[in-house]
Amino acid sequence: MPGNGHTSVRSRQVAAQLRRLREQAQLSCSDVARTLGLSVSKVSRMETASSGMQIEDVAAMLGLYKVSATKRQEILDMLRRADEKGWWQRQAGLPQLWRNLIDFEAKSTRIQNFENMFVPGLLQTAEYCRAVIQGINDTLSDEEIDRLVATRMARQAVLTRTRAPQFLAVVDENVLRRPIGGDGIMHRQLLHLGTFAERPNITLRVVQSSAGAYVGLRGTFVILEFDGEPDLVHVENQSTGMFLEEDADLASYRLVLSNILSAALKPAESADLVRQIAAEE
Repeated sequence: MPGNGHTSVRSRQVAAQLRRLREQAQLSCSDVARTLGLSVSKVSRMETASSGMQIEDVAAMLGLYKVSATKRQEILDMLRRADEKGWWQRQAGLPQLWRNLIDFEAKSTRIQNFENMFVPGLLQTAEYCRAVIQGINDTLSDEEIDRLVATRMARQAVLTRTRAPQFLAVVDENVLRRPIGGDGIMHRQLLHLGTFAERPNITLRVVQSSAGAYVGLRGTFVILEFDGEPDLVHVENQSTGMFLEEDADLASYRLVLSNILSAALKPAESADLVRQIAAEE
């Protein structure tokens, strides 16, 4: 199993689940180490994916935490496939995909998000978010929509916490002009976007429509950077999310972002454009 220098996405997911399950069992790392005959440092390293995890050790922990057989098998299967790169997760809806992304956003030191369809989720207002979700899937119940909106709003706390990550939001001008929702929803969203762009850890860049065809039209993506762990790229479509972690994939998306930024307005010019469009609403 690879160590921290080459920690796979699945290893990180297993590590995070081990930590949550221990906390739910109200046990300390010392309690676990003493009961299972491990060192406290090993338990800690396993929970941060900073060292390799053995199936036997993880299975023993899951038994100690009284994890159900179904959940135990799910976690062990994930660990067995931990060396697989660029893994796919298919889900009937978006919540699981969101939870995975939230986990990584919470650990990131820098997030770079390009969007050509919607305002980035981390910068959406609740009413804009609701209008987007309803427009994408009109089969959802009010309760399901409420839960998804609440999840996205909670996700945004990462940008205002102490030691918040640097966030680069790059959007196509089309994002700012698409009329989503009614009764001033788009106007308020644009004002919100402009206000958040003034925060020291947030940078907003806009690619004007006059740029014509450019590489960003191929799709949206998020690059997540970490302290002491390999970076990731997250891409998503209808109901499938993918985390890419190979060096070649990371280099490719960084080049794409660089090309997009070369076509984008500078931050001050972008802020001016947002204010101009908001005034038109």
